[in-house]
Amino acid sequence: MKINKYNTIQPKALVTDGLWRKSISVIRSLGKQNIYVTVCAESLLTTGRWSKFTSKTIKIPTINTNEEVFDSKILSFLANEKDRVVLFPMEDASLIWCSENYNKIKEKVYILLPPKESLEIAENKALTIKQAINNNIPCPKTFFPATPFELINLISEFEGDFVIKPYHGSGSSGLIYGSDVDNYDLEDHWKKNGNLILQERIPSEGYGCGMSILMDKNSEVIAYFGHKRLEQYPNSGGPSTQRIGIKDEYLLELSVKLLKSLKWIGVAMVEWKYNPETEEMVLMEINPRFWGSLELAVRSGVDFPYLYYQLAIGKSLKPITEYRTDLVCRWLLPGDILRYLSKKNKEKLKIFLKDILKQSEEWDKKDIRCFFASFICQILLAINPKYWKYIRR
Repeated sequence: MKINKYNTIQPKALVTDGLWRKSISVIRSLGKQNIYVTVCAESLLTTGRWSKFTSKTIKIPTINTNEEVFDSKILSFLANEKDRVVLFPMEDASLIWCSENYNKIKEKVYILLPPKESLEIAENKALTIKQAINNNIPCPKTFFPATPFELINLISEFEGDFVIKPYHGSGSSGLIYGSDVDNYDLEDHWKKNGNLILQERIPSEGYGCGMSILMDKNSEVIAYFGHKRLEQYPNSGGPSTQRIGIKDEYLLELSVKLLKSLKWIGVAMVEWKYNPETEEMVLMEINPRFWGSLELAVRSGVDFPYLYYQLAIGKSLKPITEYRTDLVCRWLLPGDILRYLSKKNKEKLKIFLKDILKQSEEWDKKDIRCFFASFICQILLAINPKYWKYIRR
């Protein structure tokens, strides 16, 4: 436990996967509340370790790099802590690990976890769509082939544009668009990515929205925040590089309905896309953990990391229902820069550069060191080809 400058005692926090933008948002949010933050860092190039608000760093590989070492080091760290820590699993793999190992860690951590079966549904695009259909929530037309051969037959009969998605995965990883399907060996793609779904592709002029929600142990909404995508990379479909806050009661109602059907606990971001042909919003997926555009919510007045922290340690919170909708937040490096360079009909350079520092989610005048680390670490990481697969997430 750490005694802060106000002489009160509060639990420490442990943030996994310190590389990511969302992890930096969590570190900064908690650090500004004078909370002792330990960050899991795989290397010196893990951006989060350089934040002014990082109190301690422990060298731990990500689960995807080495699950056995991750498992042993996390358990060892928790065993050596005198008091329980608030655990922030930042990636799908670390969240799943927490769910699967809950009985091992429950006496050492404060954490908000959805039911295991609910997490399995949210992590699976096919099961998510089926859950939505069962609850009368609008979805794109979707097929669930059992084999690659059935997939090929469905494609031959499909009318209109389509996209092929793996059951598991983030962003644009593993996606195949109809216009590119002839360039792929679908049987091989199935072997590499697991089961695939075939889904109608929403026209590119349809905009994307996200409804981020924090729920307590009774699946009651404690906080929410809506945002609209303004730009993304890759331009064909990927993580947002520019976004702005919105208020949409209809999307909130649908998102809460879906999460309540799963008896959800903790954070999630429900993704939607507007179909201009049917003039309705349709469900894309559920992100069952902290999301890439988290910084916009924090800047707009919904401090999800600190709210999560307070809820996890048992504080009673009044629901947060008001937030700003006039702020634009940009994932600058490399996201928005790559988006600008690769876009055919790009805006003028003067427009691209307008308010670039102010809107950059990497920028924080109270954390200048981490701002520069965000650039230096990204540039050095770019030398490693395996890193580029994460840009498309």
